[in-house]
Amino acid sequence: MRTTKRTEITIETDRILVLSRRKVSVQSWCQACSQKTKMVTVDEAAAIAGVTSRTMYRWADAQKLHFTETANGVLMICRASLTSSEMNAR
Repeated sequence: MRTTKRTEITIETDRILVLSRRKVSVQSWCQACSQKTKMVTVDEAAAIAGVTSRTMYRWADAQKLHFTETANGVLMICRASLTSSEMNAR
């Protein structure tokens, strides 16, 4: 009679998200909201929404959120638009 060996490997993974609290977000006028609101970087917005930075750029291109571009080309996302009903309906 032949015996078969079986090896079982269990891999455990953890995910840690670290946000740097550098003062990158700013208070700025959001044209779409018609009010002064907190604007955050793409990376911070992605962490808040639980998606990748690339997804944030896609949503900006698709006009799913409010954004502005700074004079030096940095995309800033309206924090209020991340929690609006249109974002919850992803």
